[in-house]
Amino acid sequence: MRLLYVLIFALVVLVFYLSWIPNPRLNDVWFIPGWLARWTDTPANEDIRTAVPFVFLGLCTGVLLPTPGRSYYRWFIAWLLLVGVVALAEAGQLLLPRRAFRLADIAWGAVGALVGMLAAFALISLKNRFKA
Repeated sequence: MRLLYVLIFALVVLVFYLSWIPNPRLNDVWFIPGWLARWTDTPANEDIRTAVPFVFLGLCTGVLLPTPGRSYYRWFIAWLLLVGVVALAEAGQLLLPRRAFRLADIAWGAVGALVGMLAAFALISLKNRFKA
């Protein structure tokens, strides 16, 4: 479980770092593989690339939450916190001259978090079905 907390923290830090670097093109980031930088820097993928880390954040967060049947409220609050992360990351771009605040990026991040959490919900439900 501690590993999941560390992974969530690392992903949040990564989101903030990549959102707040001066140049939005990721081919300048030393630790991003070339194939991934080319994919993210393609104009057709500029919107959806915001969703990708939030799918993983949603999945990790969903795995940590209690069984879905008892606490939808906690799942909703966790999703809102992930949406808050993407909103804060986007708001920080208002201070950077070469970056742009976009509501579409917040929406894509929210969708990514939701997809990840739904995947966690499905995995937990399957695990509980075969466990019983």
